[in-house]
Amino acid sequence: MDYSTKNFYYYLDECYFHPERDKEFSSETEKNLVRKAMELLWNKESIVINAITYQNQEIRQKLIDKMMPEILDRAVEVYREAKDVKSETAYLASVILGTLINYNAYIERLFRQTFRG
Repeated sequence: MDYSTKNFYYYLDECYFHPERDKEFSSETEKNLVRKAMELLWNKESIVINAITYQNQEIRQKLIDKMMPEILDRAVEVYREAKDVKSETAYLASVILGTLINYNAYIERLFRQTFRG
């Protein structure tokens, strides 16, 4: 296992899926689905988000350097709102990466809505 993969699994175990965060998931099944989606992203050769193709190393770099628990939580919220999803793990993986990529824009929009002058 290479250094970045060790880091990734460390973050999964100690940050995103630490027992203290169990309350963020509606069930153990949901928690396992989210973890599988994160692992799917890590191993994905490429993924297209908003018409942009992200290759494996770009995905991994974002998961290691940019991902935060609140981004994962927001992605899970978006996933919960989805209806009739055919491939849950793949769909959730794309929602997680899309949320990660667009999180700053989401926060700016939320800030503007909250603090309109």
